[in-house]
Amino acid sequence: MAKQSYSLEPGGPKRLEIQWKGFFKNTTIALDGVTLGTIPDHMTLRTPQEFNLTDGSLLKVQLVQNLAGTEMQVTRNGVPLPGSASNPETKVGTAAGIIFFVAGLNLLLGIIGLLTRSEFLATLGIGWYSIIFGAFFLVMGFLVKKRSMVALILSIVVFSLDALVGVIGSVAMGGSPAIGGLVFRVFLIIPMVQGVGAITALKKTSAPPSMPPSI
Repeated sequence: MAKQSYSLEPGGPKRLEIQWKGFFKNTTIALDGVTLGTIPDHMTLRTPQEFNLTDGSLLKVQLVQNLAGTEMQVTRNGVPLPGSASNPETKVGTAAGIIFFVAGLNLLLGIIGLLTRSEFLATLGIGWYSIIFGAFFLVMGFLVKKRSMVALILSIVVFSLDALVGVIGSVAMGGSPAIGGLVFRVFLIIPMVQGVGAITALKKTSAPPSMPPSI
């Protein structure tokens, strides 16, 4: 049985618990150990399920399909709960995690290529280029964690251009681009693109209110 726990406000205790079996079968929503309701299957969960809390707020749970896959959106009075899939901070963290993954993979392959002096890896461009590429994304990952929009957009552009160069290189050498590799890159790019909107949302909420014009 899968389980996720959430707090109702930033920094608060995780009072809300959502449990389900298999592919969101018999999803149970409980607050402070008290069951609010049970959703029988994922098809029902695709329709927003609303629960009135004792403090007068409205809890909404819904299973949403998007380009990145399936995510469970959990909101209270329309605001995503901390740590939930639709929470902007979660999306930024996911985008940074993807960038760190790209950095680590390239650094690892680059070091292996240099240590083994593999001709096969060298023909794939794995070596010093991979290490430099990985180091770049490592720096970008730390900047994105600090909500740098420039770093995130730069990461998306460089990662996309690298894929484009690879496709052009394969075609120029008379081969065909690896479809599987391109699809994998697309699945990595999507969460990064979603991070752009998340950073925008976070900056809007953290921006000081504008002062009314003086008379």
